[in-house]
Amino acid sequence: MPRKNIFYFLIILVSITVILGVIYNLFVSRYQRMVVIPNKNIPQEVIPTITPTPDPDKPISILLLGYGGAGHDGGSLTDSIMLVEIKPHQSQINLISIPRDLWVEIPIGTSEPHFGKINSAYAIGLDDKKYTQKSIEFTGLAGGGQMAKSVIGQVVGKDVDYFISLDFQGFTKAIDQLGGVDVKVQKTFDDFLYPLDQGTTINNCGKSEEEIKALTATLSGEKLESQFPCRYETLHFDKGIVHMDGITALKYSRSRHSATDGGDFNRAARQRQLILAVRDRIISLNFFTQAISVLDQLSSHVKTDINLVSLEKLISRAPEFAKYQVKHIALTDQNVLKQDRSVDRQDILIPTSGLNDFSAIQNYLLTIE
Repeated sequence: MPRKNIFYFLIILVSITVILGVIYNLFVSRYQRMVVIPNKNIPQEVIPTITPTPDPDKPISILLLGYGGAGHDGGSLTDSIMLVEIKPHQSQINLISIPRDLWVEIPIGTSEPHFGKINSAYAIGLDDKKYTQKSIEFTGLAGGGQMAKSVIGQVVGKDVDYFISLDFQGFTKAIDQLGGVDVKVQKTFDDFLYPLDQGTTINNCGKSEEEIKALTATLSGEKLESQFPCRYETLHFDKGIVHMDGITALKYSRSRHSATDGGDFNRAARQRQLILAVRDRIISLNFFTQAISVLDQLSSHVKTDINLVSLEKLISRAPEFAKYQVKHIALTDQNVLKQDRSVDRQDILIPTSGLNDFSAIQNYLLTIE
């Protein structure tokens, strides 16, 4: 190659390297805004131990948490809970849906055990003012994710590696940034009680205080909710492939009052469908070119404990993971759970093996590994 051509070639090569470096640095700076570092106890004495050689193909588990966020009633309660297990040895990914009404013990640090719905674990971990006796790892910006990981780890019988939490606004922005997603709706359904945004529970729909007292004394659940139509809107989805923007995808994944496709279990199935639709959309796009703008949109809506080194390892294996078989696993009252009521009269779910006994769940998960 002539010297002049070599010179131009080197200029082009250096330019590409600089551009890629700038893009990478922008990516890093955006991503670092999302990373929260768990608080830890400082060990009094470090005892040397023999560290076994890590298995590069050991399973990886990521807990996905969706919550309302600012402006929503119970904004830190996790509306969606899904554990993603990546299993390289089996070339398999498990999507495990965990219902939000599962009744569990939550480690708030008091002498008396504290039980609640599993969707409250994230909120309790974030609330350091009310829950002052929590262990240090359940405090700070990462406290919610660490609390949820700990509780769900007890349920499934294994440690959870990472968490990612995303509020509703971030979810809609991410879907819109991808240009929407194509979702295969399994059945036509209507939901006449989809909650409107912000402050709907204080809207009395023109009813007096006396009328509301009379209604709440005689009705509960959906029957009571249906008496306040101004708090809700009607959703309709047709069976087939539906292109959804962010708001539509959020409504599809949250809807639970349909007569034909309602309840938390059907909602969890739709959320698993949506995860796959997002995956397919990312694969179909040159996602790296959009990564900066996506992260710009999400930086104030996402929290995760996946540090940059771990993220780079996951990204490097993404093409491999995309070829894995995906298994959908739902914990429901048709397999390992049963309906019950708490002491304070909440409708809850407990394992078929008994309150706070998760052996039925863990044995069930072993049968599908």
